[in-house]
This record gives sequence, structure tokens and C-alpha cells, in this order.
Amino acid sequence: MKKLLFVISAPPYTSKRGTAQLEAAMVAAAFDAEVSLVFRGDGIWSLLPDQSAQQVGQRSFAKVLQALGDYEVDQLYVCLDSLASRGVEAAELMQAEGLDLAAQQLLLAEQDAVIGAAL
Repeated sequence: MKKLLFVISAPPYTSKRGTAQLEAAMVAAAFDAEVSLVFRGDGIWSLLPDQSAQQVGQRSFAKVLQALGDYEVDQLYVCLDSLASRGVEAAELMQAEGLDLAAQQLLLAEQDAVIGAAL
């Protein structure tokens, strides 16, 4: 089983990149890949629970995130440094485990492939 890490670093709704990455993660999981997601940089904003995507004419990122469980994608991580630099508390976000940079490097080393921005 291939281990894939998707790194989401772009803010939601500025482009369709983040949504495309989530959809690719679900497809990979459907084909039996072990999928993990890490949100860092402005990608952390994707984890805010109350999103009004209809105002920008896009699908809600939060709803797509909720569907990940249906694909057995339950390894969601968030960069603690990204949270701190933006003044966001982990408790404000949807369910994701906080990782410091050292833990992110370990996660990266365990993967067969990394999709998205490098850590």
C-alpha cells in the first residue's frame, strides 16, 4: 500500500487548488493508498468550521473535509508554527492533529510520495 502525503498550503477559495488536492486524496484513498493531509501556511484557513463558500460561488471546503472519513482518510495534521504565526488556536479548527516542524519532517520521511508544497 502506497503512503501519500498531501500538503495543502494555499488558502481556500482563492483558487481551486486546495479542493483539487482534496479530491485527488479521496481518489487515491479509493484505490487503497494510505493518505495523510497536512495543512500549513495559509492552508490552515481551510480547517475553519464556519465557511460561506456560496458567496464566492464554490463548494464548501469544510463539507469536502467532512467527506474524507467516507474514504478512510483520517490522518489530518496542521502545522503548529503556521497556527502560531496567524494567531489561530487549534481548538478553533476542525479535527486535525497539531505537528511541529520536526514531527512534519518525520511524517514526510515515512511517505512514498508527497503531493503539494514541500515541507
